[in-house]
Amino acid sequence: MAAAVAALGAAGLAISTARPAHAEFQIQEADIEKGAVQLSYRGAVHWGLPAVEEPPLVQSHEFEAQYGLTNWWLFSFTLGTNQPNGEDFSVSSVEFEAQYQLIKRQGDGIALAIQGGYEKATNHGDEQNADEIGFGPIVELAKGPLLLTLNPLFTDQVGDNAQTESLGFGYGWRAEYDFAKHWGVGVEMFGEIEDLANAGSFNDQNHSIGPTLFWNPGESDAGEGDEKEGKKGDDEDTVAGPPAMEFSLNVGLQFGLTDATSDTEIPG
Repeated sequence: MAAAVAALGAAGLAISTARPAHAEFQIQEADIEKGAVQLSYRGAVHWGLPAVEEPPLVQSHEFEAQYGLTNWWLFSFTLGTNQPNGEDFSVSSVEFEAQYQLIKRQGDGIALAIQGGYEKATNHGDEQNADEIGFGPIVELAKGPLLLTLNPLFTDQVGDNAQTESLGFGYGWRAEYDFAKHWGVGVEMFGEIEDLANAGSFNDQNHSIGPTLFWNPGESDAGEGDEKEGKKGDDEDTVAGPPAMEFSLNVGLQFGLTDATSDTEIPG
């Protein structure tokens, strides 16, 4: 089947720490649709960063492409770039991920998936950033206009530049309420502990929380029931048709909860 563009996500500005927690404030959804292609941009402009030895980060950007190989398997490729103060843009990482959905949700209820990936750091000059693997569940709980999405993620540094003694832990969660057609509001929280064996105090870690506004102008009520019917069962070839093109935009405000996190963040 010819793949159609299912969603094109455009992110706004973000004010963040030198290393943005949880992949530029990404909340990964559990649902997978065969043949769906999702193109996403997540960006951040950084101000008010804590003092560090390296030049402070001015901008960072992620460009991601996802493809639903079946109704249960999804693969993605992400290119990360950044621009430290006074320097040119450069590619900072390349990441490959796979996602498998365990439980599909039809309306209210629970959806469950697992994800895993490998991030290759592209070091420049004397940089010594480590490669990283990550894995964890994706959980969605829905009731009427309310949707709670949880993204806990365990990480491990690998390769010659690895510096951690144990697994790391990152998380993101979102509580969203759809108050009108195409519009929703919610709360998002993100955090990161690079090394659980040397986690330090809460104030030494990256944690932020704040409101988010969601706009989904491509969402359509027509044909949604037929499309969902096509996804029922284990027959991966049974689909109602190619996914429709959609567009979505998220913009929010994050407040740093610790000294290690910038005071204010505006993620999209």
